Amino acid sequence: MADLTPDQQDPTPGTPSTEPSNPSRRRLAGAALGAGAVFTLSSRPVWASQCSISGMMSGNLSTPKVVCEGCTPGYWKQDQHLKSWAATGFRTTDTFNAVFGVTQYVRKDGKPYTLLAVLRELNGNGDPVSTNLGFHAVAALLSAAHPNVNYGYTAGELITLFQSNYLRNPAGLKDSLAMLNERKCPLN
Repeated sequence: MADLTPDQQDPTPGTPSTEPSNPSRRRLAGAALGAGAVFTLSSRPVWASQCSISGMMSGNLSTPKVVCEGCTPGYWKQDQHLKSWAATGFRTTDTFNAVFGVTQYVRKDGKPYTLLAVLRELNGNGDPVSTNLGFHAVAALLSAAHPNVNYGYTAGELITLFQSNYLRNPAGLKDSLAMLNERKCPLN
């Protein structure tokens, strides 16, 4: 069992630290500024998933080293990668609204967008809620559901995360999902 006692005490509040700052950790914190509190799911411990937003924000350095993964929307929308969808349990023809339990993702003719259509057609300025939100939500869902991707969330947790935040903080949600999606993709 690992000894969880810190090697040195934290400095007294207000006392400057003698430790050098870690710029990559600072960038990560800046990218998800405010997201850690907003997007934490039911106070799950850091040990449960170092690959979640809160796990990554904590900078947990325990061993063994966990490789956090995610595949971009660009990966999931390419014809040669559509075979990767099978392992997720989702189909390209599933509608975004039905999967995520929302109503906003419809075409001008009233028909709902499919998951694949959101990836292929709504990147850029076409998203009905916030630029690229649906685009990154679909990629996050597929990465979370794929058994060979260590994403840090289950598909169900991702859907809950989306439902809880897509109207309250859509830009912050999109930025957090983009950060998670842009990690190493283990799929070919």
